[in-house]
Amino acid sequence: MNLADWIDTGTIPPRPLPPTVEAALAYLVEALGHPVYAHWTLARVKRRYGSLAEAKAAQPAVLKLLLAHDAAVEYWERGRLRAVPAAQAPSPEAVLARVLHTHRRRFRRTAAPTAATLVATSAPAAPSPWLADQEARTLAWLARAGRFAQPHAATNTLGATDDAQALALFLRDRAARSAHTRRAYGAELRRLMDWCEARQLGPLSDLSRQHLLAYRHALQHGDDRGNAAVPGNRPLAEATRSRALAVVASCYRFWYDT
Repeated sequence: MNLADWIDTGTIPPRPLPPTVEAALAYLVEALGHPVYAHWTLARVKRRYGSLAEAKAAQPAVLKLLLAHDAAVEYWERGRLRAVPAAQAPSPEAVLARVLHTHRRRFRRTAAPTAATLVATSAPAAPSPWLADQEARTLAWLARAGRFAQPHAATNTLGATDDAQALALFLRDRAARSAHTRRAYGAELRRLMDWCEARQLGPLSDLSRQHLLAYRHALQHGDDRGNAAVPGNRPLAEATRSRALAVVASCYRFWYDT
């Protein structure tokens, strides 16, 4: 396993895993918040805990194994921590590979991208029909990358260099088969952009969670700033509001998960 090929997409910005198995296992412990792999001997138990009584209270399964074996291993498998004699334990490399596979939505191998990623990164995304119909001002507004965009090619799994390319990929993936869906998605994206422009926010990849919550509040309760995103400064109908929020959520989820 070449750990240099793996990245953690759960951080902002995404970061590569440490280059050694031991360091990668320690990183996963901190990132996931639970033990992953530990090799125990009585000497290590004595160094770790002040007394056998304390060790027995903290690590009863490990201490029981050490009374009959020279070493024991704790490792994470299928959502639980297991303890076995060291001779029966899987290797650290095998445990690391299993944990990465279990959390494959977060930890990704850049050296073996999916077919969708290969398509996205091999060439800039072709403009979608909706983007092609937009005014030059809108295209200029989208031709930027905000603070949450990934500028490094090695960790940019979406393969987009600005918001226009990222939106083109989203619309191609979610609305390419239906002109009606494309128009509906485009209308909701336009609503969000109008809201951003009224507050001098943007681009879309610069919006934080707090910005999106404020946008949801404006859709639900109206807006005290004259804004085309909320016609007449009144709350939107429930069906329209639900559609608007669903499109925005789908867009950001696609950007995050790809």
